[in-house]
Amino acid sequence: MRSSVGRVCAGQGARWLRVAGLFLGAVLLAACAPLRQPVEPPATLPQPLERFRLEGRISVKSGEQAFSGGIRWQHDGLRDEILLTAPMGQGVAELRREPKRVRLITAEGREYEAVSAEKLLEGVLGIRLPVEGMLHWVTGLPRPQAEHALTWDHEGRVARLEQDGWRIEYARHQSQAGRWLPGRIFARRDEDLEFRLVVDTWQLP
Repeated sequence: MRSSVGRVCAGQGARWLRVAGLFLGAVLLAACAPLRQPVEPPATLPQPLERFRLEGRISVKSGEQAFSGGIRWQHDGLRDEILLTAPMGQGVAELRREPKRVRLITAEGREYEAVSAEKLLEGVLGIRLPVEGMLHWVTGLPRPQAEHALTWDHEGRVARLEQDGWRIEYARHQSQAGRWLPGRIFARRDEDLEFRLVVDTWQLP
């Protein structure tokens, strides 16, 4: 009887030793593995995109006002067409930006004009969107010739951008035409002004 108990205890002890050995080996391997070093920022930023088209979903919180729906944005040089749609796909408003004017066309067919896209959206729809900054931010770049701070992830892609009082965070990057473009953008300024943009498709020329 004692010999059988001894054999059982010995077997259990051997199993524990094997488990302890495997655990110790894993710890040693992890300790010997090279640490991932932060990626150095690129010497120069990519050139701004002259043309792009994106489709996705956007939500905006602007004080007491809020909007959530789809977005289609076509940028071509100095011209932009931004279509905002309701969750069911109906058009809510179309913003057309040209070199010397900005027009907003509502679902009822009413047309408004101004020199600033931000003031036009706020005056007609009651929402504040930093369109001039977003033109660059949606592609992961800062607005040119303005102070900013950039943070990069371990793959060398932009992870965070701070500019004009906004804090913009990026995720789900997509590779398009040899460059990384963000698939998810979250931006906030103060406590009552923010927008989220999820890009479903990017199209580059």
